Amino acid sequence: MKKKLEKIIQDKLINPVLHSRAPVSEVSLGVAVGVFLGLTPTVGVQMYLVAVVWSIYRYIFRRHFNLPVGVAMVWISNPLTMVPLYYLFLVTGYWLLETQNGLSYQHFEDTLGQISETGGTWGIIVEGTRFLLIDLGWPMIIGGFVYAVPGFFISYFLAKSIATSHRKSMARIAGMSYEDWQTENETQH
Repeated sequence: MKKKLEKIIQDKLINPVLHSRAPVSEVSLGVAVGVFLGLTPTVGVQMYLVAVVWSIYRYIFRRHFNLPVGVAMVWISNPLTMVPLYYLFLVTGYWLLETQNGLSYQHFEDTLGQISETGGTWGIIVEGTRFLLIDLGWPMIIGGFVYAVPGFFISYFLAKSIATSHRKSMARIAGMSYEDWQTENETQH
């Protein structure tokens, strides 16, 4: 099980960062946007939201970030991590708002399980959104942002450091300066 999980993390989260040919700043921003949206209660539409943010960023602000990397990073919240993450968001939101509705983890998990058995993808998205954003509302949203905002900044600088270090290592292996390696290997916009 551990080896399988390590392979999934390597394939889905690490390799997109290390193997991208985009400039480090674009890869890092893609990671940050993906992590930010992955830490919001929006499972089912997170990848679409990355594409919307990418479009706004590209066509309105005339800036770039790596879309495939952003899409890959939303998978930090996935079918295995969604229930614990969302419950953490909810409890954090209740704590910050100084309210509590007595929703136990078991009831929360059971409700999400029932929603996942709803017929069709669209039904799951509609029912999941209703439960997370209407039934649980502000505590869930605020709790998510408590983790999403620092997640954005931490992941940006961590990805920048990892990608730069990896690329410098690749340049050394190729017997090139880092600047020459960048010129030869990075895709510029």
